[in-house]
Formats: sequence, structure tokens, C-alpha cells
Amino acid sequence: MKQRFSALDVRATVTALQQRIVGLRLQGIYDVNAKTFLFKFTKPDHKELVLVESGIRIHTTDYTRDKSITPSNFCMKLRKHLKARRLTAIRQIGMDRVVDFEFAVAAGAHAEGTYHIICEFYASGNIILTDYQYNTLALLRVVHVDADTAFAVGRTYCLSESRGVEPVERAALVEFLSKAGPKDNLKRTLASFGAFGPALSEHVIIRAGLSPTLRIATGLDLDPNSPQISALVEAYQEAYDIVIRLGREVSPGYITYMPKLETDDDSENVFDEFNPWLFEQHKTKPHDEYPSFADAADVFFSNMEAQKLKVKAHQQELAAEKKLGAIKSEHEGRVAALERAHRKTEEQARRIEINLEFVDQAILIIRQAVAAGMDWKELEELVRDQQDQGNPVALRILKLNLAANQITLELDDPEDSDDDSSDDEADVDQNDFSGALAVDVDIFESAFANAQRYYNSRRQAGVKHAKTLAISSQALQSAEQKIKTDLKATKVTVTVSQSRKPFWFEKFSWFISSDGYLVLAGRDMQQNELLVKRHLRGGDAYVHADIHGAASVIVKNKPATESAEAIPPSTLFQAGIMSVCQSRAWDAKIVTSAWWVEASQVSKTAPTGEYLSTGSFMIRGKKHFLPPTQLVYGFGFLFRLADDESVARHVRARQQRQAIMEENLRTATGAGSEPTQATDESVPLEAVGDDSVTVVSGKAPAEGGAMDFSAARKKYNLEEIETAAVDEFGEEDKTPAARSEGKRQISAKERRDMRKQRTTGDAVPVPPVPVGKVGKKEQKRLDEEAKFEKSQQKQQQQQQQQQKRGQKGKLRKMKEKYAEQDDEDRELRMALLGASGKKDIGAILDSSRSAAVVEAPEPDVEADAAAVVPEPLPPSIVDQFKAMDVESP
Repeated sequence: MKQRFSALDVRATVTALQQRIVGLRLQGIYDVNAKTFLFKFTKPDHKELVLVESGIRIHTTDYTRDKSITPSNFCMKLRKHLKARRLTAIRQIGMDRVVDFEFAVAAGAHAEGTYHIICEFYASGNIILTDYQYNTLALLRVVHVDADTAFAVGRTYCLSESRGVEPVERAALVEFLSKAGPKDNLKRTLASFGAFGPALSEHVIIRAGLSPTLRIATGLDLDPNSPQISALVEAYQEAYDIVIRLGREVSPGYITYMPKLETDDDSENVFDEFNPWLFEQHKTKPHDEYPSFADAADVFFSNMEAQKLKVKAHQQELAAEKKLGAIKSEHEGRVAALERAHRKTEEQARRIEINLEFVDQAILIIRQAVAAGMDWKELEELVRDQQDQGNPVALRILKLNLAANQITLELDDPEDSDDDSSDDEADVDQNDFSGALAVDVDIFESAFANAQRYYNSRRQAGVKHAKTLAISSQALQSAEQKIKTDLKATKVTVTVSQSRKPFWFEKFSWFISSDGYLVLAGRDMQQNELLVKRHLRGGDAYVHADIHGAASVIVKNKPATESAEAIPPSTLFQAGIMSVCQSRAWDAKIVTSAWWVEASQVSKTAPTGEYLSTGSFMIRGKKHFLPPTQLVYGFGFLFRLADDESVARHVRARQQRQAIMEENLRTATGAGSEPTQATDESVPLEAVGDDSVTVVSGKAPAEGGAMDFSAARKKYNLEEIETAAVDEFGEEDKTPAARSEGKRQISAKERRDMRKQRTTGDAVPVPPVPVGKVGKKEQKRLDEEAKFEKSQQKQQQQQQQQQKRGQKGKLRKMKEKYAEQDDEDRELRMALLGASGKKDIGAILDSSRSAAVVEAPEPDVEADAAAVVPEPLPPSIVDQFKAMDVESP
């Protein structure tokens, strides 16, 4: 697998970089690690990232990587001398793997102030910063070639020793091949010939019709006029043409893959090599082609880097799991040892009880010998002699430990022969102690005392075993938590991921409306100018507001639509909110309305004698005003889909949502917009958020046109809510006919019509009275109410006649505005606004309820029998609030 750049790769990369980054400014230098640096070159609306790994590679990259939080000293030195400087040239030094970045001043490359970055990609590599005379100012690592030659600060970097590329001559080729050894083949020998490199040399051998493994001494005719030498010379001429072409024009890049085995059909492709040319030896291998060699190298190394990080992270996880497994094994072994000791102690006590007589005899014999003053060695010899004679007691004495007053006896279990065929779990557990078992007994205690001692030891071992089991789970959890913490602190995260290319509209303030339309707003005066001049097209809508600082917002319409009237009202309303929220209305908490116009009504041509500043425009024609906007603004998160499968699942999500919304609009009735008040004057608009621009000239419209949102009203059941609100808070109709209606339900629309007609002085149509008799008291009360209303109407007419000049129109507007508001509603609203003195809202509600009870007619049996009994109404919102107020402490 190829691991680093060759001279041919460096040549192809430099050619691509000359077209992509020359003329750009170096805005940032970052160190990814100790040997890898990231150079950020930018110009307006464009940036290029160049990744340089000392001794390995150089290429542009589209992948993001984590950078060091604290830059190194060498990185700080580079930033000090090169930041914000323009790259004037980049070239390869001869045919070597050395690249020179030149940051020249206006006076020329040989003037003071010019700097060079020299990057070496052979051996361990190096990165060197020099001045205009190639004197070293800083370098990544100091290299001592010999006693006189060194690469260090203050030394001059020598460029004269570089090698170039020349056409191959026949005589030079024959002379070079004649120096090969007897076992050298063509591929190994020609790899070091000239400056062509191993890959291109193998390409030459195959193009000449020879085998790369051909031995020169035995298989090649070294005569200068031989067909083999002639074929090699012609192939080298083609190779020279390839080198010249790679230095003049950008070439595509190729990545070849290792051939798959027959058993690895479902495995992923494994990278093998990357090259700027599809050589003959690679044409039969699976490969991918990329637009440029820099792109191919970026994909190759970025994927390899990501794979290495994944392998390293996986190895860390395996090491942590292994460590945790060792801890678990240790705990399990400790618990098993305690359990075995517990069972062994119990078995030893049981063996003493089974062989009670034998144990007492052995203890008695040894005790008597010790009491008689027999030497311990003599006693051991005596026991050994008795064992030789076949004494059954002496044969079962294994060891004498008289220093501790103990002897070791071999005790059998007579029941073992009867339980051999048993498969019970208890028998399986005791198989560990089947056969003879060594038991230590105290010679100064009886057999029962020794058995009791073992039972006491068993009890202590059981307690220890139980404690160990109790704390083992807690100890394992603690160890696991500690290992996870250490792994998290040292874990290598996979940080190589392909960066997303920003869309053109992301430099503006933008959002996608609920109807799927793109809405854009400028961030400053320059962006306002750019937004309108470059991106406002026919069919788009321009949204603004008559308040200082309002944003210039455009709504991008569908491509095939020629008029902005096709944009849904909800999208225009959301765009209006965006414009108003960026104005001074946000700080002043002013609720105002925005407006929208067609793209053709927006112009940059000012009237004669006037001047339009940057970000200001002329609006000609009528404006369509939107409803008052709420000062509610937010931000959203945009989630990027990680793989192609997720993209395929969501590719039509917005289209499906759009189809559902269009279906809802078709089913709704009365949707649309009405033209609003037009202004004939041309009004220049001020720029967003800039106090220095000219103030808006012209008069702002007094009233804005209304837009019909009947579709939205039906969608959210606003009509039902209004009907219920009027039923609960509406003013009672006090006409005699309405009072005689009594038990009949009157709709909300009838009540509104009756109130409007009563306030304007028109005759109120009397609804039909239900069939039935009316009592005398009821009729008397109805007559009194009729007289009272007539007197009220007369007083109103007199007041209207006594009005001063100008008050008539004001009162008419107030009546139209508050036509649906009665006295109770007025008092309630004034209380909510805090403008009704010290009156409480609860007191107003209680008074309204008590007044309704007083005004209720007396019950009439005959009338009730004749009238229709209405269904009970659900509790009103006011009653629910009162109930909540009473229930709350």
C-alpha cells in the first residue's frame, strides 16, 4: 500500500494548487498534530484548506479535523510572519519532493518582506520558514547532515542541488543497465533511474512489452540497437511527455483497490494506491477516477486516517474490556476459592465424624508417645517403621507436625462407593473431595473437639464468603466505572469527517417557511444591496416595515411562478415577523405591521434631486399590508444526514408535506388576499440596523389592507371559539321581542346583527314569538323595558345633535370599533388593562352574574309549558376561571 507522495505526485499537486490558491490570502495556520499543519487560504466568498504533513503529503482537503487547542511555537512563528499575506507563487524545486510557497511583497520576490515556506516530503521531511534571501527563520526540526552541513536557524537553504527531468538517451540507459547485478530485475533497477519514480518506471517496462521481473543479466539484450532497448527508449519518451503534461495542466486522480478474495464478496474495497495517471499496471485493477489528483489524495489519506483512528479507538476499547474481564475473573476466582474453602472445611469435619474411632486411636497413640518423652524424630521413625509393617493406623498418618501439636490423617468416606452412580448436584459438588482427604487434627483435643473446630471454621468461612458476595457486585461496578472514566479521558475520537459545502444563501439570515419557501434577509446595508440586486427576481416578494431598522426580506418564489400573489399568506406573514423583529420594534416592544410588494416595484432609481444610500430602495405602486406581527423570534437546528440511505428516505419529505398543504388550501374556501391601500408616492427604505442611513421619507399609510385568512380560521376552528366567546360574554338583547323569546336559543350571528343595528339607530327585526300565552307580569315588564329603550334612543339622538364639530366622525369610528362590546365587556377589559381604578376582576364578574339574576323574568307555568326547554349550556371560560380561583388556596 502506498504511504507517501512521490516526485510525480508532488508535481501534479503543485500544478493543481497553482490554479486554486495562488492569489489568495493566508488567513489561518493550524497544527493538527506535531507533523501536520492546516493552511487556510481565503478570498471573498471562497476558501481553500491545504493540508501539509511533513515528509508524507500535501493536498487540498474537504474534510474537517480537530485542531490543537494550544498552537505550537512553530505554528505561532508562522502566524506571526505570514498571517493575512497573499500567496504569490508556488513551485516544485526541480523534480525533487520539495515545494516552495512564496509570499512576495509588491516590490517583487527579491525585495525585503518576502517570505518562503519550504516543505520537504522525503525521508522524515521538514517545514522551513525563510526570508527573501532563503535565510532560515524557523523550522520544524533541526537536521545535521554532516559536520559542515545542517538545516538550522540562521543557515541559508540551498536550492542549487536540486535535480531536474530530462529525456532519456539510449547510451545513458544502456550504461545504467550494464551496472546491474546478476540477480537484479528491471523493476528494481529502473526505479532509481532518472527522476521518474517506481510507478512510472514500471509503466515504461510494461509499455515496452517486457516483464518487470525480468533479470537483466540473463534476459535482456544490452546491445544499444536491440529491439528491447529501442522499446524502452520509446516508452521513456512517452513517460517524459507524461511528466511534462502533469506540470502544465491539472490531471485527474485515480485510486486503485486491492483485488478481493473469493470469500470476501461482501467486504468493502481496500485502498491500494493513488496516482495522477492511470498507469498500465493499474488498468486491470478496480479503480475510481476523481476530477483532480488533489481530490483523490484527499479521499485516500482522509479515509486511511479515519480507519487508523477507528482501529486505535477499537484497540483502546478492547484493552479496557480486557482489563475489566481480568478484574471480573479475579473476583470470581476469589469467590470460588472462598466457596471451596467453605465446602472443604465442612467435608473435613464430616470425615472426622465418620472416622471418629480411628481419629481417637491415632490421637491417643501420638499423645502417649509425646507424654512418655519420646523424641520427635524417633517418633517419626517409629511411625515410618509401623507403616512399613502394614499397621493400618500408621498407614493413614501422613504427617507429624508436633511443633503445632497437630498430625495429618488420611480419612476416607465409606459412602463414596454407594454414590458413584448418583447424578445429583450435591454429589457433583462433593466429587471434588472424593476419595481420601487429608485432615489436620489437634492431638490434645478429642475427635469431637476437632470436628467442632472445623465446624466453627466453616461458619467463619461462610460469613466471609457472604460478605465477599455482597461487596463483589459493588466492587465490579466501581471498577467498571473507573475503567470507563479512564477510557473516556484517553479515548481517541474519530474526528475526520467530510465538511459540508455551505449554500449560497447561508451568508444571509434565512429560514424555510412552513409552506416550504426560502425567506432571506440582509444582515447589514451591504447585504441588503446584494440581496436585492443579485437575488430578487420576478415573481419574488419583497417584505419590509415602516419602522427604523426593519430588515429587507425577500421570499423566493417557485421558478415557474411569475407573480408573488401565489405565495401563501402564512409565508408572507412569517417574513413580516422576520422584518419587524430585526427593527427597533424589538427593543421598544411595539406591535406593528409589515407589508410586501412585487419584485418589479422595487427600484434603485431615486427621484430627481434625491440620493439613495447603500441598502435603500424605492418602492413604486401599492403596498399589501400584513396583519400586526408578534415579536416572537427564534432559531432552529439543521440536522445533516450522515449517509446515502438516510438521504434516500428523506428526499421527498418536503414534497409530500407541500402536497398535503396544497390539498388543505384547495379544500379551504375564501383563501386569498385583498389589495390594500395604495400609496402613489415613492418611498425610499432605510437599511437594516444602521443609524447613519437616511430616514424614511414620504407618509406611512394610515390603514393597512386586510388579508383574508379564512382558511387558517377554519383550520384552527377560530369561528367556533368566537361563537363560544360571544355566547358567554355577549350583551343580552333587551328588546321586548327578544325578552319574549325567553327560552329560545339565539345564534351568535343574530346577536351581533341585532347589536349593530341597535347602535346605528336602525329598526331591529323582531324574531317570531313562540306560540303560547304571556303572563300579565311578563307583559308589564316587557312594556317597561320598551319605554326605557325608547328614552335611551332619544337621549342618544339629543347628544348627537349637541356634538361639537369633528366629534361625530370620531364617535362613529369608536362605535364601529367597539360595536360588539357591551358594558360588562368594557369593564372587564379595563380591569385587565389596569385602567378601571381599584376594581377587581372577580368583583366585575360577580356583579355581572348578579345583574343577570335580577333581570331574569319570573317563572310562568303556562309559558314554560308552551316553550321549548333548552339544553343546558356547558360552563363558560369565566366560570372555569372563577372555579379555579376559588379552589386555589
